[in-house]
Amino acid sequence: MENLELSHVQIANLNMLILVAECAKQNNAIACSRFGLDAKQTEFLASLAFQEMLTRIAHLGDECLFPPRSDLTQVLTWPPPLASALLMVHPPAPANSPRPARGNTGLPSSPLKP
Repeated sequence: MENLELSHVQIANLNMLILVAECAKQNNAIACSRFGLDAKQTEFLASLAFQEMLTRIAHLGDECLFPPRSDLTQVLTWPPPLASALLMVHPPAPANSPRPARGNTGLPSSPLKP
């Protein structure tokens, strides 16, 4: 069997994919909330076998997938031999987070009155 050497970025990507997939298998709604993904993305990740994840990550090279790209599912469905080249022409765009950032409630701020 051939040894596969992954970079630190690839290991981080693989760990995140496994974490999201396992969380989605337990409770998809919680996975969506915790990782800022939509239901289709988490369901797709939960459907991938470990070997599929490993193959896709190995072919993507050192492109960081997290925080989640808005096109994460699309990137992971590209043919593995072409994935690295396609990433060069598709710059990452962060996913729209379903929850506001800490400290930002989405409400207009009002000055304190004495």
